[in-house]
Amino acid sequence: MKLLKNLYHLFKVLYKKDIHWNYYASKEDQTTIDKNARVHKVHFFYDVVVEKGTAIGPNARISFATIGKFCSLGPNLVCGWGIHPLHGISTSPVFYSTLKQAGFTYSQTDKIQERKPVRIGNDVFIGANVTILDGVTIGDGAVIGAGAVVSKDIPPYAIAVGCPIKILRYRFSPLLIEQLLVIKWWDKDDAVLRSVEKNFFEVQGFVDSFKSAAMV
Repeated sequence: MKLLKNLYHLFKVLYKKDIHWNYYASKEDQTTIDKNARVHKVHFFYDVVVEKGTAIGPNARISFATIGKFCSLGPNLVCGWGIHPLHGISTSPVFYSTLKQAGFTYSQTDKIQERKPVRIGNDVFIGANVTILDGVTIGDGAVIGAGAVVSKDIPPYAIAVGCPIKILRYRFSPLLIEQLLVIKWWDKDDAVLRSVEKNFFEVQGFVDSFKSAAMV
């Protein structure tokens, strides 16, 4: 009897008309995910590219974004959610957008560019509960601390935290960063990628190995 009662309540919930299923099931629209990338559920992707070796934690909401290779993105990432103008009478899209975000609109034209693409480079680590605003570029090798709001471009190999976001320091020296950006190890073949594993904590030694023409 208890089982039947539980089933009855389950079916009542399932058939409720006001359930927004996109919050309970993953959705991918106009999205390309590399076969060697991992995206945890639940997620919502629109116009997203995820490249090789990247792992994305659960509950990601990402749109109009390109995510490079070998990135590690923590849970609850919000990436690209639209732009609201601050210099008008109102910030509501009812007055500047034809998309009817509130169910209706007074605007006959789109008065601003509401979406701008986000670019997350390669080998980027993003902590939990991060928000990335439209139009932002995060450079290769950068680290974004948990809970940050990324409201501006972040240079390669920078470690950035907070709201407003600020750069604490860089992972390596300027020369070493320059060398890594020239090498672009993430674009290399398996032989080079195995060398990354072998020399994991020997960054300078790894860079020096590229003096051999066979590794370039």
